[in-house]
Amino acid sequence: MNNYYHILGVTPNATLEQIKKAYREKAKLYHPDVNKAADAHDHFILVNEAYEYLLNTTGNNTNRIKRNREKSQKQAAYQQQWEQEERQKVRDRAREYARMKYEAYLKSDVYRTTEAINVVVDFFVTLLLLAIVVLLPILSYREMGSGALFLWAIIIIPTFPLWFRFIVRGLGNIDFQSFFVKTKSTFRSRIINIILLFAVNLFIFFQMALNTLLPINWILGVYGSSFILGFALAPLVKRNYHKYMLRFNITPGLVSLFFLLNYVFSTNPISETYWYTYRSYNSTLFSTIELEDNAYQAFKGIRIFVIEDNVKENSRISYEFQDGLFGLRVAKHIYIYAPIHLHKIEDASCI
Repeated sequence: MNNYYHILGVTPNATLEQIKKAYREKAKLYHPDVNKAADAHDHFILVNEAYEYLLNTTGNNTNRIKRNREKSQKQAAYQQQWEQEERQKVRDRAREYARMKYEAYLKSDVYRTTEAINVVVDFFVTLLLLAIVVLLPILSYREMGSGALFLWAIIIIPTFPLWFRFIVRGLGNIDFQSFFVKTKSTFRSRIINIILLFAVNLFIFFQMALNTLLPINWILGVYGSSFILGFALAPLVKRNYHKYMLRFNITPGLVSLFFLLNYVFSTNPISETYWYTYRSYNSTLFSTIELEDNAYQAFKGIRIFVIEDNVKENSRISYEFQDGLFGLRVAKHIYIYAPIHLHKIEDASCI
């Protein structure tokens, strides 16, 4: 096997960032469009081969494969598979890069996203973690009192080492000029898959999970725990893309799938109509209604609305409840009574 570390000029303990930086430097040095040496083409192919191999066998901070014999055996097995299945594919891709003009290569995903994806993804991940550990507990306390803070403390405090270091590192590394320059190239890469799937999870959370007759603390707690589980399992996979998918889509996606199936395959519709009053928090984003006789007081998810105007101007609401697939009742359709006619508000982003 070629000495891939020597080809890139890094040590066996190099981090992913060091490997990516070395790849960019070597790729620029040996690209045939700027290097006219006879062996530049072959060097360029070896640089790409070394980069893709080390990318698949290096952990977040060090090359963990060399730590013990068992991992060395796994590395040897992967190397054999690499020799048989992957090397030729990598070389074919490298030949395509070699045929590009140098300026076109520098704009290609393979070059630009080695750096850009880390900048952009870390920025959004840092914001999301801050929202989970700061914003959600505050909103929960505002809605449900001190009991919500106790539940979030159970989730957040034991997992402090998992998220605090990431947030501190993310805030320390934010470079807004670099972020805006790199966003365009990053969104042409796999990050778009992460964002789209995360958006699907958000849609299911607001439109289906919160319309399930469960205490909102339970729903938030289950989703919060799924994110923590994703962070705990992420070190077990090698590729950054798979780590982010596990943290933000796969583990919460399993929770979303449960609520989705329960909601979609519900049966036995029953309608209930109530007079209501509303409470505003001086916000145009959401309001909470109180049903007559304190009906469904424990289930705030079906009484919170993102759009306030329809709720403010009316005073009666009708729910169509159905029995979910897994035995959890859901508010499948929600209507409010306008002054003249019944107005359906399924599209009013009811949460």
